[in-house]
Amino acid sequence: MDKDKLLNVLKNGGIAIIPTDTTYGIVCDALNEEAVKKVYYAKKRDFNKPLIILVSDIEMLKKYTKDLNDLEIKIIEKYMPNKLSMLLKKNDLISDLVTASSNLVGIRIPDSKELRDFISILNSPIVASSANISGSDIVTNLDNLEEELKSKIDYIYNGGIIDSVASTIIKVENNKIKFIREGILTNQIKEDFKDYI
Repeated sequence: MDKDKLLNVLKNGGIAIIPTDTTYGIVCDALNEEAVKKVYYAKKRDFNKPLIILVSDIEMLKKYTKDLNDLEIKIIEKYMPNKLSMLLKKNDLISDLVTASSNLVGIRIPDSKELRDFISILNSPIVASSANISGSDIVTNLDNLEEELKSKIDYIYNGGIIDSVASTIIKVENNKIKFIREGILTNQIKEDFKDYI
């Protein structure tokens, strides 16, 4: 991956397609509203559907969230980085555009050191949404990338075929863990935190 080129594209409000820890994703600087809009337009995604953001580490996660409770902190410290996304209370640094006006933001520390290192260099969270037009199949091989989508992207990195694994998505509500989307970590979380299910 040409990290310098990717960095330049994202710092200048562009969007890119790169391998993430789960599938190919369209990424942009999550703090740049114009870039976030480009992701929605490229995917033909409804603006009332929120986007997930990726951060480099727990410190960055805490920088863009607020009011983390003890259970949320325990889960974050036990499982992240991993294929686990959590819905956490966002602070004002994250635009309502990213969260579709929700006060919760889907956030993950990705299970990819290369990606975490890049986010750290960018020094900003990134939006990461599956690299497909909304309603189409998830892309694990760039040979299957729609031409219409490809034409709207500023930089594409082909990392070969990815073994796609959906991230588990959870939120904590009334001191209980609620599964929004089951995934590879579901059973482990249910075992480790059975008193909170």
